[in-house]
Amino acid sequence: MSEKSLKLLTIGLLACLACYFNAARYRPVRDVAYALDTISDSYVDPVSKSELKNAALEGILDSLDPYSSYVSEEKLQRFNSVFEQRFAGLGVQVEGPPSRPAITIIATLFNSPAYRAGLLPGDLILQIDGIDVRNMDTAEVSKKISGAVGTQVRLGIDRSGEKLDILAKREFIDVESVTGNRRRPDGTWEFQLQCDPKIAYLHANIFGEKTALEIETALDSLKGKIDAVILDLRDNGGGLLQSAVEICDLFLEDGRIVSTQGRGKTTLESLDATPGTVVPMSVPIAVIINSNSASASEVVAACLKDRQRAIVVGQRSYGKGNVQSVIPVEGGKAAIRFTTAYYFPPSGQRIHKRPRDTDADQWGVLPSPGAEVLLTQEQLELATQRMRRQGDPLRNGIQPENPLSNNENPNDEQLRNDLQLSKAIELLQARIEEH
Repeated sequence: MSEKSLKLLTIGLLACLACYFNAARYRPVRDVAYALDTISDSYVDPVSKSELKNAALEGILDSLDPYSSYVSEEKLQRFNSVFEQRFAGLGVQVEGPPSRPAITIIATLFNSPAYRAGLLPGDLILQIDGIDVRNMDTAEVSKKISGAVGTQVRLGIDRSGEKLDILAKREFIDVESVTGNRRRPDGTWEFQLQCDPKIAYLHANIFGEKTALEIETALDSLKGKIDAVILDLRDNGGGLLQSAVEICDLFLEDGRIVSTQGRGKTTLESLDATPGTVVPMSVPIAVIINSNSASASEVVAACLKDRQRAIVVGQRSYGKGNVQSVIPVEGGKAAIRFTTAYYFPPSGQRIHKRPRDTDADQWGVLPSPGAEVLLTQEQLELATQRMRRQGDPLRNGIQPENPLSNNENPNDEQLRNDLQLSKAIELLQARIEEH
């Protein structure tokens, strides 16, 4: 056999091997495609290949863990808008059954289209563009309220028995992720406690792209005015890991913030603080958490606790210590998100709660010694009511001409209803006195 023939034979064999291994790799994909085609052609009722494909992706991702999922084209825009902190709509928050007997407006963003149109907390939504929504769930109602910027929506409202017809135009709404102790009459947030103005209070409800900047801006405005900081992360389900890292970096001069481990417990990334802080290192901090504080909020609580930069007050956090990647599919119209790593705070302690873990096992973030405050359901409701009251525009003189406006509560006497916040204040005041 000539040298040329031998080379051709070698190349052919290599090509055959490549085809064999490639075919073996994609055989499961072919099987799925065959099943989708067969079902689409032969199922007793008509079903589209697109619906079957979406169902297949949902099934694959749902089988991995409770946090992996397929984000359809319909949901992707809302998914992204949460972390971008911007969406198109009226700027109104609604609740319905089972938490409310009817679809009810519970808050309007200051200076939003809903606010300017005169929609008020407590208004019942009966109709949207002439369609009766009383039997719809909250998600359906929210979807109908949202829409393209510049379009109008007409709401049929029941306000204490009076029927109103309110027209509003949708706009881009920039959502604040950090709120303060109460709203001022001009609609901005007051970040100093009424009971003790030397203590700053910031509540972050999610970790989006702008959250760290919001916290930094708020604390910059208080330089020279405060001796302590409360960072309230209760009911914060997480968000962007990068946002959590940036927030920790605001309070630390150096050292480890968080590390991530992938398959085989391989360390993928270790993230450290950079020089410079938004408040001096001598300023004590309290972080408040509860059982709904999860993921990125646990990164912040665990980091600041492990680095002895903050007291953690409240109760054990949720226990979601996984890092998820969001991968665009279908040309960027949809996405898949799945767990690619677990994160670990500076102590190296496991945060993620495994399916078989009990309360006796180590997971989540625990309060600092002497700072645990467990709440009954009734106490939790009272604390939630206080928080909503503090942010209600009608309670702070923003609409003095409104008959519902009430500028009472000048000294925040409802603070006694929030035992976890009261504990954080007590511990910080003791720290301040020590110095």
